Amino acid sequence: PRFSNTVLQNLIILMGRRPPAGHRLLVLATTSLRPMLTDVGLDSFDAELRVPPITHLSQLPPVFDAARLSPEESSRAIKMLEQAGFARHGDGDDGRPLDIGVKRLINIIERAKQQPDAVAERLTSELMGLGM
Repeated sequence: PRFSNTVLQNLIILMGRRPPAGHRLLVLATTSLRPMLTDVGLDSFDAELRVPPITHLSQLPPVFDAARLSPEESSRAIKMLEQAGFARHGDGDDGRPLDIGVKRLINIIERAKQQPDAVAERLTSELMGLGM
C-alpha cells in the first residue's frame, strides 16, 4: 500500500516515546489489512476495535444518521435498495447481502450528498455499481 515513509517514521517515533507532561497522544488508524500495520512497525496500539462490514439494509440507519442524511432520504434510499434486491435482514432469505465497510459507505454517502435533489438515487446507483 502507498504510505509516506516520512509519516511512518514520525508515527513510529512519536508512538515510541511518552508525550510531554500534561499532554496526551491519540492515534486513530483505520485499515482493512491489520497485518500491514504490524509489518510497517505500527503494532503498539492499546486498543483495537473491529467494525464488521454492513451486510443488510437494517444496519444502514445508524450510518445514515452519523452521516447526517435526512430521515426522508434515508428511508427512500433503503426502499430503493430493497427494490434493487438487497437483503433487508441478516437471514439471507430476502435478498443479496451488501457487504460494504462503514468507511467506504460513508464516502459513498458524502459523494451522493453532492447532489441534494437526488441523494437516494446516487447512493443506490453507487452501491449497485460496486457489483454487489
